[in-house]
Amino acid sequence: MRRKRRTPSFTTIVLLVPLLYMTVVYVIPVGQTLLDSATEPVVGFGNFTAALTDPIVQRVLLITLRISVEVAVICLVLGLPVAYFMSRLPARRARLVALLVIIPFWTSVLVRSFAWIVLLGDDGVVAKLLSPFTGGTSGLLYSEPAVVISMVHVLLPFTILIIKSTLDQIDYSLMRAARTLGAGPVRAFVRVYLPLAVPAAVSGTMLVFIMGLGYYITPALVGGPRQTMIAMLIERKVNVTFDWPGAAALSTMLLVASVVLYFVIRKLTKVQGLVGVQ
Repeated sequence: MRRKRRTPSFTTIVLLVPLLYMTVVYVIPVGQTLLDSATEPVVGFGNFTAALTDPIVQRVLLITLRISVEVAVICLVLGLPVAYFMSRLPARRARLVALLVIIPFWTSVLVRSFAWIVLLGDDGVVAKLLSPFTGGTSGLLYSEPAVVISMVHVLLPFTILIIKSTLDQIDYSLMRAARTLGAGPVRAFVRVYLPLAVPAAVSGTMLVFIMGLGYYITPALVGGPRQTMIAMLIERKVNVTFDWPGAAALSTMLLVASVVLYFVIRKLTKVQGLVGVQ
């Protein structure tokens, strides 16, 4: 007796389309990069050894880590109060504020970076506002503050939206219960609300930090030689020095660092939402 051949269901077909797409545009290129980093020009870890012992790469890695940490911390400090404010608003007003947060996404990152070049350049708006304190009209362009300010402007909405989505799930009646039991507003916030908000804060900060590690457009436009980040170095190895194995090794190191950070944060904080729960 012949078995009936099963035809794929509509759900299976729909799920296969994005799976095939991700395999073609992500898995295969990433896999090829990982393979090249360990096999070109010879099999081994020579590319990684050369990268880790290169003083230029070491300096660029330190610059990348420093700027990414600065951007992530500033985004957390600015984004947490905004997300908390949005979570306490009525639904209609919260949607309006969320629209204001999302509006920057409608403009290209390239356009926003060029706008910061105008604002932070010599004789720009920022330079003129600071002229009473600096005694001149020299701007902040091609400096680390310029890179940090521009990257915060681009990445801050991610922090706000991630934190806000988690804060919406916190039962605010717990705060009222703490107040009823005798806790003051500050103590109730610190002892009850804040611990529940920590996973959201960690998720938003981690995402911004990981995005900062591989950021390219904004640092390349508003930063100078002293603000060279790892993505810019990878681009130079590909397009200027044609050191494809070295670029593959740096890309692999960046990928491994992001994945390790993901699992460390997940293990230590049991963050929900962005990185799941353990």
